[in-house]
Amino acid sequence: MNKSQLTIMDIVHTLLSHVVWILLAGALVGAAAWAYTTYKVPKMYRTTVTFYALSKITQDTDAASTADITKSRQLASTYSYVLRSNLVMKEAADRLEELGVTSPSGHPYNYNTLKGMTSVSTTNTEIFTAYFSSSDKDNLALIANTIAEAGVAKIQEIVGGDARILDAAEKPGAPYSPDVKGKTVTGVAVGLLIAAAFFVIRALTDTTIWSEEDLSKQYNIPVLGSVPQLLNTEKQMIGKE
Repeated sequence: MNKSQLTIMDIVHTLLSHVVWILLAGALVGAAAWAYTTYKVPKMYRTTVTFYALSKITQDTDAASTADITKSRQLASTYSYVLRSNLVMKEAADRLEELGVTSPSGHPYNYNTLKGMTSVSTTNTEIFTAYFSSSDKDNLALIANTIAEAGVAKIQEIVGGDARILDAAEKPGAPYSPDVKGKTVTGVAVGLLIAAAFFVIRALTDTTIWSEEDLSKQYNIPVLGSVPQLLNTEKQMIGKE
């Protein structure tokens, strides 16, 4: 067949004729993605602590002015930086070691590990939120609150302002990662695409003449006749005898 003349209908026909294998490939890759994500990828949990930032001026007045509120909003960014500082993380690591809290591997938490677990999000308000992520589901809330308390103390000591905890961390429920459903769907899609691409490429590179139509397309000449294929001729003759 002249593969340059392969039409969309030819491709559709190729895919439909191998649809069972394509679906099977999608199911197998999807199942492999599900199994790997479920049993091999560590489950990650998340909890949050919400803070309220106050400037020293705001604390010393009964009614906060617009300037005071603006200053508190600006300080929220500063406070969030202090919260993730090595100084705060080392203080939290020491407290956790005193409490006997260890990582899933059995080692004490160091400040680099705690810092990697922590991220902070600020908005154009006095509120900022710290996010804590880890595979240590049982200790995550304690770790988060320990870091938050150490951060509040250091903010008071270093900046001279105040950051109060609005909502303390709570023990997380279901893991937020990995996305088992999403990975499974992606696996199915990848399997389908790979199988479909395989059969299309095989059809494009196949030079076998399968029919009179293929012969006509290949050489652009009419077919005058054909010789039928005789199978098991010897067996048929023996049977007649």
